Amino acid sequence: MRPVFFTLLLVCVALPACAQQAVLPPPDILQIYVDTVKPGKLPEYTRIENEAAGACARASTWPYLALEARSGPQEAWFVSGFDSYASMERSDEPFLRNAALAADLGRLMEAKTNLVSDPHTVFLRYRDDLSRNHGLMPPRTRFFTISVVKILSGHEREYEDSQRLLRNARERAGTSDGRAVYEVLSGMPDHTFITFSPFPSFSSAAEALDGLLDYDDLDDNVRGRLRELLVQSVTTTETFIFSVSPAMSNPAGEWLADDPEFWRSSPVLQRQTPKK
Repeated sequence: MRPVFFTLLLVCVALPACAQQAVLPPPDILQIYVDTVKPGKLPEYTRIENEAAGACARASTWPYLALEARSGPQEAWFVSGFDSYASMERSDEPFLRNAALAADLGRLMEAKTNLVSDPHTVFLRYRDDLSRNHGLMPPRTRFFTISVVKILSGHEREYEDSQRLLRNARERAGTSDGRAVYEVLSGMPDHTFITFSPFPSFSSAAEALDGLLDYDDLDDNVRGRLRELLVQSVTTTETFIFSVSPAMSNPAGEWLADDPEFWRSSPVLQRQTPKK
């Protein structure tokens, strides 16, 4: 597993470097490092994380995705995705071999110590049977709604049935969905699920947030059964809007090929842009 100070600054989303491939399914394992940024400290925090992303780009490390909260607590999430635990272990290798990178990240980690509170890491497992998603980050994704759902112990089956019901109803209707449902393995209370839904704009994410509990696209019978299952199983639900931060990310692969203008401020493309 990655040494602690690397984990505090870096989390990686594993994507192939080749461009214009079909959209990959969401990764089986997510590792999310969460920073809660103290009031008034966001500009300095952002500067440090931008510098960290630049260090990773120069060293050609594993890519990663940074998300900034636009509602709820002032948080930054650094998201990594892996197909297996073995690939997660291998993501350490560039840092272990590169003393200059290790020194840079150690310095930056120390610099942001007083800017954040409650840093922690969350591990999640993808639930394909509950999701309706063709990729965690499809082309032109700018924002996410992220729902954190805590389930009453012993009622996981009712919640799982509710998500299957929702997925199947929308598949039959041919309506869009895009949900990627993950089950928490560690780092949060047991019986917690996190759902990621990608959007191209803040307004589209906000509109989805407004109608999240309405389920107006479902017929009355399905909607009634869905709400019944959720009442039986869910203790709390919190949903937030996050934006993708190109400057704090280290993108790779089809992200850059599909949307180079959006990623122009990322360290990877900054390095590739000739200086005038």
